[in-house]
Amino acid sequence: MKNFSRRIYVLKINAREKGIKATFKKVIVFLFRPFEKLIKRNTFLLEFYYGFLLNFKKRLPFYCQKSKEIKFSQNELVKNVRRFWYSNNSGQFNLGEEKITRKDIFTYGGPNPKFSCSSCQKSEWLSRIRQKNLFSPHSCPQAKECEDLCGKQGNELWTHYHQNFDFALGYDSDLPTPKCLFLRPIVSLNSCCDLGFLVGSRRLAYAFQRNIVERLNVVNWEKYDFLWMFIDSFGSKFPRPNIPVILYGHDFWPAPNKFYQWVIDWVKPDIFLTSYPSQWKEHFKFSSHTKIVFFPLFPSFFFTRSNLKSKKLDLLVIGAISASVYKPRLKLNRQVSQLDKKYKIEFSHHIGYLGTNWHGPACYSDSNGRQINYLNKWSEYLGSAKYVIFGRMEYPILAWKYYETLGSGAIPIFPEAPDLKLLGIRPFEHYIPLPEVEGNNEKLSYFLDHYEDFKYVAENAVKWYKENSDRMLFEDFENLIREITGYKYPKRLI
Repeated sequence: MKNFSRRIYVLKINAREKGIKATFKKVIVFLFRPFEKLIKRNTFLLEFYYGFLLNFKKRLPFYCQKSKEIKFSQNELVKNVRRFWYSNNSGQFNLGEEKITRKDIFTYGGPNPKFSCSSCQKSEWLSRIRQKNLFSPHSCPQAKECEDLCGKQGNELWTHYHQNFDFALGYDSDLPTPKCLFLRPIVSLNSCCDLGFLVGSRRLAYAFQRNIVERLNVVNWEKYDFLWMFIDSFGSKFPRPNIPVILYGHDFWPAPNKFYQWVIDWVKPDIFLTSYPSQWKEHFKFSSHTKIVFFPLFPSFFFTRSNLKSKKLDLLVIGAISASVYKPRLKLNRQVSQLDKKYKIEFSHHIGYLGTNWHGPACYSDSNGRQINYLNKWSEYLGSAKYVIFGRMEYPILAWKYYETLGSGAIPIFPEAPDLKLLGIRPFEHYIPLPEVEGNNEKLSYFLDHYEDFKYVAENAVKWYKENSDRMLFEDFENLIREITGYKYPKRLI
């Protein structure tokens, strides 16, 4: 009954934020989930549905035969900024009398291609770069939207509007940079509070230019250096191209689901990109030529506001608890609840609940009066506690919470995960292992009572985060792309 009430609550919020049509589609998808599960449990059905049936549909006369590309109008300003950025031109970009550096573009992005009005485009971009309202009053159909965005610059309640890397979308054969065909059905490019989308857009724009397609039919593969596709959303099976393939895999939950292994066997990726390499290696088989590469989930230093000083909470308990894979966290909740009269403790299990959908500020109150924090406000909230703790889940994966807590300024207490070694962090130097306090409130109380003796852990974690987050996000990722493209393009110049 509790789970049903939660689903109704989510549908209500979806209807409010995304509309009735999107909510109805979500209901239909949910109702057909048993059929989807049946298909994914049988290799023959997988081959029939994703191979034969969907490809037969493409041969029907009324079916659209073209790949559906996500495109923006490429006016002169966007083209010139793309050329400046990807040609590694030295010096600064001239926007009238204003000089914009490569570091400015790396931090805040380029002009927003969605603005067809040149005055709007310049005003919004310059407002973002200077972080203040530089709207130039004029009359056009987009002026009101532009003025609204310009007015949000510099206000950190609207951090997600302070970046835009859509100028990287498109294909220009003359630019000395890797060219990617990015296959991702049902793509939304609207600015929102989803960290994965925001950080990913910046990371991808740093390393290469890309064409995004929602449907893959006739493609001139010679135009591209590599194909990027997602293991869980590719449309229908197609002949593997003769260019390198990067296959990205996130949540992996194995048997009885045979879908992921079927995709791996069919695609035979050159690079398998994942945030949980140990788990994918353990549960799935890869061909000998596939290189499995760690893809860390840093929120990026841009969205992180570390707080090492002002502490209003002794302990903050975080992490989703609604699904069955999170059952161990409920046990931790019950344990910590026994201490709530002795210490200032809060439980926050709703962050990220609608992060992909929410287009409002990074801090707001939901219909139940709970404060919901996203982006920088989430990291500030984490840092308002002396300690942040989260429990186990069924699979020991290196999720967002590890990175978020390490950069927050709180002392992290979290479960050990096999891939922690890839970050180079050490227990009692950067974090406290959960087994030290799990099922032992006497030991947990000891840490809470001796914060001054252990706050060096938080200081070390923030120092590590500052030194490693952007390097691993951008430089290491660019090196991977340069390797797969044979080092024929120069490194990005900042």
